Amino acid sequence: MGINLVDLLPPEHLCLELEATEKIPAIKEMADMLDNTGKIEDKKIFLKYLLEREELETTGIGDGIALPHGRTDVVREMCMVFARSSTGIDFEALDDKPVRLFFLIAAPKSESTKVLKLLAKISRLLHNKNFRETLLQANSKQQIIDLISKQ
Repeated sequence: MGINLVDLLPPEHLCLELEATEKIPAIKEMADMLDNTGKIEDKKIFLKYLLEREELETTGIGDGIALPHGRTDVVREMCMVFARSSTGIDFEALDDKPVRLFFLIAAPKSESTKVLKLLAKISRLLHNKNFRETLLQANSKQQIIDLISKQ
């Protein structure tokens, strides 16, 4: 009945190490991953929406986690990107600590309820420090998929 995170995270939506070292380039890099797999119809509009959302309030929730998300009609179906930064990125997080784990969520406007449930589910998972550490230490996309699927 619930949302299965693994179904939203094909291997091509996993990034073991972001090239970006700053907030906006990191968001762009993750949006590119969705664009490259045909999940969004117009990357410029999607990116504009994400950046406007970040201006309203940071999605850096603390504990080295950011959950950027956007609901817009240029998204074909709900999807997600998982990315990491070993050095951390200043994401203006609520605790002022650098962000190392990113879950970018994209969905059509009509899926507001699903997005809220997904954000809650990811937040609960990432509340577990051991889970966060294991995600940071995983050295393959398959390890990350396995970790998430066990939760």
